[in-house]
Amino acid sequence: MEHPTAAETAANAATDIAPPTGWAAVKQKIVACFWEVEEHLADIFGLNDSKYQFAIDEYMQKKQEEEDRAEYEAWEREQEEAKENERLAAEADALEGGGDGFEEVRLTSEAGKEER
Repeated sequence: MEHPTAAETAANAATDIAPPTGWAAVKQKIVACFWEVEEHLADIFGLNDSKYQFAIDEYMQKKQEEEDRAEYEAWEREQEEAKENERLAAEADALEGGGDGFEEVRLTSEAGKEER
């Protein structure tokens, strides 16, 4: 195995950083604590929320209402068409003599005399 060159030794020394000790370690812990407190305060006051979330929510609500309204109107049209089809079927049955309003009309000699 070869020994590292002077440049490689210098590069390795620059990346090998010893953990802080003494006052530097205390300062690093205090700063980390403040960052954590700052993060919690931002969550509490809603600073991490979307600035325009209310507009997004309003848009989504309107879109959902429009979809619901269109679906309800389509359902109403289907119901009206079904009622109309039932009415037309009953009317056709009555005209053909198959409905409840069917009355038998017999032609008699007197009925034929009235036409003349």
